[in-house]
Amino acid sequence: MTEKLPGKSNQQSWIAIGVIIIGAIFLLQSLNIMHLGHFVGDWWPVILIIAGFSKLQNDDRRNGAILFIAGLILLSATLDFINWGSIFKLWPLVILYVGVSMLLKSQGKPGLSFSAVSPSDDNFVRASAIFGGVEKAVQSDDFKGANTMALFGGIDLDLRKAKAVETGCTLNVTALFGGVEIIVPENWNVIITGTPIFGSIEDKTRGSAENSVNVTLNCTVAFGGLEIKT
Repeated sequence: MTEKLPGKSNQQSWIAIGVIIIGAIFLLQSLNIMHLGHFVGDWWPVILIIAGFSKLQNDDRRNGAILFIAGLILLSATLDFINWGSIFKLWPLVILYVGVSMLLKSQGKPGLSFSAVSPSDDNFVRASAIFGGVEKAVQSDDFKGANTMALFGGIDLDLRKAKAVETGCTLNVTALFGGVEIIVPENWNVIITGTPIFGSIEDKTRGSAENSVNVTLNCTVAFGGLEIKT
């Protein structure tokens, strides 16, 4: 398991508080107490659709399908194509519940979690953190890549003891209302593709090194963050 870093629980607490604030804002919007504007209030599910489509293009079909379908359903509801009734106005309570659950888990208390990580195959890692957190340390000598998705949660992927295949490898990373931290070996040359939407991508690696291996990160980040470091 990845070694706990100083301040990790504080970072998770701040992420949880951010999720709670987002949920409260959407709830006020849904109840017509606050108005975020037509674009933000009605079209925000497009972010999920784009993220899902991107994951499908990157061969992460399971997570891509979940995001794509969820985005279509929510968009049809916000645009009144489907009349869900007044109960739909309370959907932001799910985000609030998730935020509270994340806050409890950051303090070592039980919370809601639908997180999973591939248990045995270190050559290609599949990790999903939905409403929770995942920590994975990889020691593969034939590392080919990873598909990761943090949705209202966080993923810590430690690749310092992994050896990438000579042709290089690809990591498909999605962070929506959550965070992903990836630690890579010093001899990896990280190539990042993707643009954050109301989020951040921080590359703290040391750049190209002698005999470096090219590793590509296809990133989809919205209302979240991705940090890559050595």
